[in-house]
Amino acid sequence: MHTRHPPPHAPRDSVHTCAFPIHPCPLSMCTRCPTINCWVGGTHTCAVGLLWMRASMLAGLLLHCLGQVEEKLDNLALDEEEASDESVNVAQSGLRLYRQMHDQLFEHQKDGVAFLYRLYHEGRKGGILADDMGLGKTIQIIAFLSGMFDAQLVHSVLLVMPVTLVNNWKQEFAKWAPGIRVKVFHGTSKKERRQHLHQIQTRKGVLLTSYQMILANWEQLSSCDQQAFIWDYLILDEAHKIKSPSAKTTKALGTILARNRVLLTGTPVQNNLQELWSLFDFACQGSLLGTAKTFKMEYENPITRAREKDATLGEKALGLKIAENLMSLIQPHFLRRIPSLPRKNDFIVWVYLSRIQEEIYRNFLSSDHIKELLMTTRSPLAELTLLKKLCDHPRLLSSQACLQLGLENSSQEDGEDSMGLTQQIQKVSEKVLIQESGKLTFLIALLEKLREEGHKTLVFSLSRKMLDIIECILTQRHIKFMRIDGTVTCLLEREKRVRDFQNDQSYSVFLLTTQVGGVGLTLTAATRVVIFDPSWNPATDIQAVDRVYRIGQKENVVIYRLITCGTVEEKIYRRQVFKDSLIRQSTGDKKNPYRYFTKQELRELFVLTDTSQSLTQLQLQSLHGTQRNSDAILDEHIAYLYSLEMFGISDHDLMYTSEMSHEEADDDEAHQYIQDRVHKAQEMVRLESQLKDTK
Repeated sequence: MHTRHPPPHAPRDSVHTCAFPIHPCPLSMCTRCPTINCWVGGTHTCAVGLLWMRASMLAGLLLHCLGQVEEKLDNLALDEEEASDESVNVAQSGLRLYRQMHDQLFEHQKDGVAFLYRLYHEGRKGGILADDMGLGKTIQIIAFLSGMFDAQLVHSVLLVMPVTLVNNWKQEFAKWAPGIRVKVFHGTSKKERRQHLHQIQTRKGVLLTSYQMILANWEQLSSCDQQAFIWDYLILDEAHKIKSPSAKTTKALGTILARNRVLLTGTPVQNNLQELWSLFDFACQGSLLGTAKTFKMEYENPITRAREKDATLGEKALGLKIAENLMSLIQPHFLRRIPSLPRKNDFIVWVYLSRIQEEIYRNFLSSDHIKELLMTTRSPLAELTLLKKLCDHPRLLSSQACLQLGLENSSQEDGEDSMGLTQQIQKVSEKVLIQESGKLTFLIALLEKLREEGHKTLVFSLSRKMLDIIECILTQRHIKFMRIDGTVTCLLEREKRVRDFQNDQSYSVFLLTTQVGGVGLTLTAATRVVIFDPSWNPATDIQAVDRVYRIGQKENVVIYRLITCGTVEEKIYRRQVFKDSLIRQSTGDKKNPYRYFTKQELRELFVLTDTSQSLTQLQLQSLHGTQRNSDAILDEHIAYLYSLEMFGISDHDLMYTSEMSHEEADDDEAHQYIQDRVHKAQEMVRLESQLKDTK
């Protein structure tokens, strides 16, 4: 250690202080320091020693900083390791989710989240998540948005849905992703709606609204502080609401700017392929399938023609190749999965018209009114609707018609008070009400049997009047039931009725109108579904069935579609088969359904054939009679069905399980023609899409 000593000319009590006394002086003696003249308060400070001190202090400080950096790096490594433990890379897509959420997702839902992220990562403008009902499209969207918000890849999301689902979405966000700010743009308070909108646009989060609100408020939703606003995501639930490009709702939604669009629907095609075009045109913002006119000419027409029974070999081969090309175009933007659930047996039950139903039906078809109708170009929709009502129950007709037909204590017209209608029906004996309808005769016997066996049953009808009639009979028979139709507008009341039916074993029947009860409800406590009257739109009936056949269902499910032999209902059903085959072929179903019916057969709606049998049932029985997936219990139940008043049953779900051979063109010239047509179609939509994309 360097010791202090006095300089030669300093007083003995004056002490020289080396600049850095802790370390040896860099000079042999302080007296040799060239800055000997520097005195501070009588104390000499060595300049070289001072420099040495500063260098040593800097070195010490650097070592200290390096130590802190090293410590922080170690802590950061630990944090990253902990973060890695807390989050998971979803299906190796690159999007991370908190492990707690990730581990609660089914595998198909993780793949769905990865699909949504790939759309974003690959720069695609939008896509369609078209999973079958019950696979959890809601949860997949919430999980995806959770990961996107955590990664700070999104700021504002507008989510549109039917009004009946707003509360359900809000609850699901609160359950799965409580950290995301969620506001509702709905209700009568304009001030509250405006505040919620501004909060989401300026801070960040998800805004829930309904299709009705879009129609009235699209301008407000398209701007922020009097400037155009661009949402990061515009997501539509039940997106088949925009299946028509000319509809007001579709046009209003089209004015709302968004960087990305995602559509959710379990039924991407309901009637024709133009609906598929409309959905993809909106989702991909016109950058995928060209114009509607070109799509119809190059894709829809060949595919539709190929599904008709009288199509030529060349038409069938062309339709197949065009459909395959269409699938290749939409595949990167489209995801559809079918649930892996317990067995489902989907039966068509061919019932008879009652005596009074058949008499009225024949008299109406032979009337001058129908003869004149068939000679004009006027739409026959009103007359077909009357025939459909008649197939269900004659008391669904107007009160005037019922009086003319001699039906005592007749029901009231559609516009009259529902309570008055119920009172009128109650005056008619239960026995008379049942005898007047072949469907009711079968239904009541079936419901009694299912209640004895401990099954819960959903009964869907397109008509509230029909539900009134069924309700009167169930009340008289002391069968406990629940009911939801268009008159139940309060969401909390709907939820209470669903909850009571799910949890209370004393309820054996749930009556629902198809349009209201067929959307947004989960009723997995039921294992049986009755479609009392078929819809023109097959997707409507499918949605009704999927209230039961969805995730959470643990028992085998049986569906009963009641169709009267020889009537307009049989013709409607044949039309449904044709539509469904289009849906399956154009959305990637591996099975190629049989071509069942000719175009002429689909037009014979005003013909009543033999009502003692169903030609459709006989045709389907010859094709699929031995293919039913069954067991001893179901066989016993089917035997019971045949003991009731009906002609027979067919297996609706078997019509899409058998593959037919793919016909190929039988010469090189035809093969080249098909290749040229496919290439032309693809090039036309590509060029039109590019042109629209650059505008």
